[in-house]
Amino acid sequence: MSLHLHAVVRATHQLPDGSSFRLVELEDVAVVVSEHPDGRVLTEQEAVDDLAGLCALLPDGPVVPLRIGTTAVDETAARAAVHALSVPVVRDRLNQLDGVAELHVRLVFDEDTALRAVHDESGFAGGGADLTATIAQGERIARQIVAWRRNQADGMLASVSAVALAVALLDPPVHTEEHRAFLVPLGEVEAVRDGVAALNGVTAICTGPLPAFHFLDLAPRQPRHQDQPASRWGW
Repeated sequence: MSLHLHAVVRATHQLPDGSSFRLVELEDVAVVVSEHPDGRVLTEQEAVDDLAGLCALLPDGPVVPLRIGTTAVDETAARAAVHALSVPVVRDRLNQLDGVAELHVRLVFDEDTALRAVHDESGFAGGGADLTATIAQGERIARQIVAWRRNQADGMLASVSAVALAVALLDPPVHTEEHRAFLVPLGEVEAVRDGVAALNGVTAICTGPLPAFHFLDLAPRQPRHQDQPASRWGW
């Protein structure tokens, strides 16, 4: 049996009732751990449960998530993992993330609407003279749709961006979807969710509050955009 390392919190953090987590303290911080059978591969359901467990920690204070699937042989190794991240750095991140959470917003635009808008703006032709030209035109149209959808999203999400402390542009699976992560004060979470739910002309989905996966290396008091952010913390 080994330990699964989920996150770092303050040593005073209170775990939810019935949580399978426990704290391994190191100075004024603690690593959140659970028992993990040796050699067993993390299942998809366990990954979902891991995220749910991290979200349940948010009401009692800031959470710095660790790479999912991180393990340690014992508590000494768990403390060593936090030492490797640097206790002062972790402490600083916890202070920066106090009172905020990450929200994900997914906007799904109708493809026909996007194509008509791009056609009206650029007047692209119906087809290329050969296969190479046809492929090139398809790629150009896709880029134009991305630019169009991003411009649409900027307007639709202006009120969310206004209250967010930072914004990250995430990589969507298709060119008609816009995915963004917002670092939002906890007191604004419900207002943001209500605002996203009220959007017209697009399918809008808001997920969260989540631990700040995409903002662990950003200064959260300085709003900024970051395309496809990758954190050294593993998210």
